[in-house]
Amino acid sequence: MQPELAFILHTRPFKETSQIVDLFTRSYGRIRAVSRGSRGKKRAIKLNAYSQILVSWTGKSNLKTITQIEYSSVPISLRGDSLFCGFYLNELLMRLLAENDPHQVIYDKYINVLIDLTTNTSLSESLRTFEFSLLEELGYGLNLTTDAELNEPIDHDDEYYFVPDLGFLSKNNNMVINHSNDLFKGCDLIAFKKGDFSLSPQAAKKLIRLALQPHIGEKPILSRSFFNKDKLSKQLT
Repeated sequence: MQPELAFILHTRPFKETSQIVDLFTRSYGRIRAVSRGSRGKKRAIKLNAYSQILVSWTGKSNLKTITQIEYSSVPISLRGDSLFCGFYLNELLMRLLAENDPHQVIYDKYINVLIDLTTNTSLSESLRTFEFSLLEELGYGLNLTTDAELNEPIDHDDEYYFVPDLGFLSKNNNMVINHSNDLFKGCDLIAFKKGDFSLSPQAAKKLIRLALQPHIGEKPILSRSFFNKDKLSKQLT
């Protein structure tokens, strides 16, 4: 096969000198492969996350065998808070992307968010932009334009409850049971629709947490534990 553009999402030891590698490829989506002899040898290639590679593999089963890896560009270097955000993004992709399901748009947006993280500015806005677009591309996008009951435009001055798998219901709606933690201002929803998360970052974080939950399941996102005692926890979902 021709070498394929990819990023390494996760690795784990396999036998004495090999690793199992989860790859996010541009044309084939997420695949799992064995990298033989890539661990414990002085000349073994270092498998770096966040750096785009060219990779080839063989095999027809769900577990491929990598035959060639080379770095295709200058490595993207993440440090400090940006590195922790990278952990989170990779875990999110591992949890949400099905194997062998191509998502070229998500791949390109992943590159964009990694580049944003290298600047170490507006980390929370970069994360929210990627998370909302990720849900959209996977078919789980939020309707931030109209309410779920009457299909009327979101009102700037109204407040809305978010109900997963349904959408937004006006606070005055008789159908709604009081879920105070799930209440959002109409003006914030309108801003989120425009991709503006700067005015209400905590509301954006709360909304994306609620929107992601049905799709990632009950198992906690492990990378969140890195930030529990750190100011960065305020930026992650």
